[in-house]
This record gives sequence, C-alpha cells and structure tokens, in this order.
Amino acid sequence: MKIVREQTLLKTRIFTVADIHLEKKNGTPVLHSVIRFVKTISVLPVLKNGDILLERQFRSPVGGWVIEAPAGKIDPGETPEATMRRELEEEIGHRVIEAREVFQGWVSCGYTDEYMHYFLATVEPLPEKERQHFPDPDEEIETLAVTLEEALAMIERREIVDAKTIALLLAHARQQKR
Repeated sequence: MKIVREQTLLKTRIFTVADIHLEKKNGTPVLHSVIRFVKTISVLPVLKNGDILLERQFRSPVGGWVIEAPAGKIDPGETPEATMRRELEEEIGHRVIEAREVFQGWVSCGYTDEYMHYFLATVEPLPEKERQHFPDPDEEIETLAVTLEEALAMIERREIVDAKTIALLLAHARQQKR
C-alpha cells in the first residue's frame, strides 16, 4: 500500500482528524480515517518505601473515573523527560529523584499516530513553596498510594483497566523480580 493523499477533516485544540487515501498494490483505492496527535509520556511514580502513586481521574471519553498512571502531552520544544518531570509536579505534586525510560511505542496504531514514552520514576513530595506547576483547570485528580501487590490485584479485579498503566505496572513488577 502507498499513501496517495491526506485530507484534514477536523482540527481541534488537541488533535486532528484526517482521511488517508491509500492505494493497494493492485491499484484499488482504500480510505482510512486517523487521529493525528502529539507525542506523549506516561510515568509510574514510586515512593522510596516502594508504594506506587496512581491517579483517579474523570475521563470524559469513557464517561467515568479511571485509575491510571500520570501522563501528558509533550509540549513543543520539550523533551520526554522534561514532560515527565512537569507532569509529576502538576498532577501529583511530586519531584523526581531518579527516573528511566523503560520503553516507548505507538498507543494504538490502528487509528492514531500518538507515540508514548513510558517511564519508571522514584519520587518524593515537593514542598508547596517550591512547586511551579499546578493541576490543569480542566482536571480533577485524586492520588492513591498502593503497594505493587495491591496494584496487580486491582488489575485482576478490573479496577485498573487503563492499558498504559497496566503496561507500566507489569514492567515495574518484572524489574522487581530481577
């Protein structure tokens, strides 16, 4: 297959919807609709005592509250690591002691070009007087501290159903076995 042309259908403040006109090897035309999105990060914050910090936040696309790892969009000119540090401060009021990127990849390449960088980070509370980034006005976030075992049980009970969070928890669990 080859791309013949792309037609923008809708531009929002967050993403673009486009039709991709393709042509198969035999000349047959094909149409795919896609969502164009910026690069993103997700991070699993771990306290020095080993507890994991997760967020409970309302997600309008699914019409309810979701338990998940902090995540966010990479701003123009910002590195994935800088975004990760900013998002931890904004969303849960913590700063990074140590962090590493564990993997990266397409979020769901069947309909979007969103590409995510996944981090594990050891964190500590940031004193309020040192905080420079605060929650976005359109977010309502509750922070939960759980053990790794509790988080894995929450996956089994389908209390955690967010794929990025599940992937990060499994990566962290694998790392703990080493």
